[in-house]
Amino acid sequence: MSEHFQLPSLSIPVIATPDVCVVGGGAAGLGAAVGAARCGLDVLLIEKYGFCGGATVAGLSGTICGLHSSGDNPRQIVFGFAGEFHARMKNSGGVCGPVPFGRTMLVPHDSFIWKETADAYLHTEGVEALFHANLISAYERDGRVDTLVVRCAEGLRAIRPKMVIDASGDAEVVHTIGGATTMGKDGVVQTPTMIFRVGSVDMKTFLKLDPRKIEALVAEADKSGEYHLPRHHVYIFPMPNGSEVLCNMTRITFPDGSVPVGVCSADLTFAEMEGRKQARSYAQFLKAKVAGFQNSYIVDTGAQVGIRQTRSVVCQKRLTNADVLGARKVPGAATFSAWPIEYHGAGDLKISYLENDTYDIAFETLVPLVGSNLLVAGRCLSAEHEAMASARVTAQCLGMGYAAGAGTAFALREKITTQHLTGIDVEYWMHERGLKTAREV
Repeated sequence: MSEHFQLPSLSIPVIATPDVCVVGGGAAGLGAAVGAARCGLDVLLIEKYGFCGGATVAGLSGTICGLHSSGDNPRQIVFGFAGEFHARMKNSGGVCGPVPFGRTMLVPHDSFIWKETADAYLHTEGVEALFHANLISAYERDGRVDTLVVRCAEGLRAIRPKMVIDASGDAEVVHTIGGATTMGKDGVVQTPTMIFRVGSVDMKTFLKLDPRKIEALVAEADKSGEYHLPRHHVYIFPMPNGSEVLCNMTRITFPDGSVPVGVCSADLTFAEMEGRKQARSYAQFLKAKVAGFQNSYIVDTGAQVGIRQTRSVVCQKRLTNADVLGARKVPGAATFSAWPIEYHGAGDLKISYLENDTYDIAFETLVPLVGSNLLVAGRCLSAEHEAMASARVTAQCLGMGYAAGAGTAFALREKITTQHLTGIDVEYWMHERGLKTAREV
């Protein structure tokens, strides 16, 4: 029998009444905040960490994926806010590459410069940020999100926004107001990864290595039992500083093969500790077995384990596997992509590429069925299990957020609910306000 504790009634101070509150400061949240601010809205962004970046910074995924085409001659094809952000990072020396990723490309970046770049955006665009603020719950009144209760350093505080964008990655706003969500495929999500950085690498030697030979060495060392290396398909990318590499190598499952869920504290605790053990084992393997790593050492892991998937919101439209693999186009898309379905399962990694084509992410995949003043953006978009494994990457999150930010401004001007927004109307509004879509340089 479960036991419950009844809280006494509380009086919580209201600290802000913005036009729009963006929940989460990852790539999608930053894009949303900037998009809304450029449309003239008073924007408040709340973020649980002391910086923007989400999974790509706190989780140390460390790469801008999804900017490039897929096929024989990959090139940058995604622009708009994602392209603008990449250009600013490049001008600050914060990126290297692009580097090959199978039949496409990605861009490794420096996490500190990412934070600086995001800070600069918030300042120049007039976005108010509230770091170290955790969403406790959202509350509805008359079908709209009326109040957000957050836990700040000084205690519980309330925010009363006109519009809300759920860019939490975990659909926290939608979940707390009882909106419908899905969780992977029958509750099984993609595996977490603890990403780590390794320093003092002989970069000239490393850059000459064949990734397939590294993977063969990983499989051999794991089979021998000398090291615990459960994932054999590994990614190692050069960092902009020229002496470190980013290691996306671990695969975290429970001993029985089940996958930890990123919205369960007990699961996350296991994943964090197991992830650090695996990071140490992989780093020891690299130092002992791989050329160029003889003097290497672990610099650090991510501030949190890398979570690829939790809740997806049920929205007006759903991005399906057939949409991705069939390179489906839609009018008024929030953004588009050529990133493959990169599915990290408990057994193995499966990658399905789009050959010389792209698919669109419909704006309506960001429009939940609940909350007349609510949009979502980022990895909690409405998407089928495998399709989400393509759409969740950085460039597309930046683009989804930017479109959602513009959408809130259009809804306010037209005095309509978010459920009455269409991608075509939002795209027209973006052009009217001088906001470039992902296809525009």
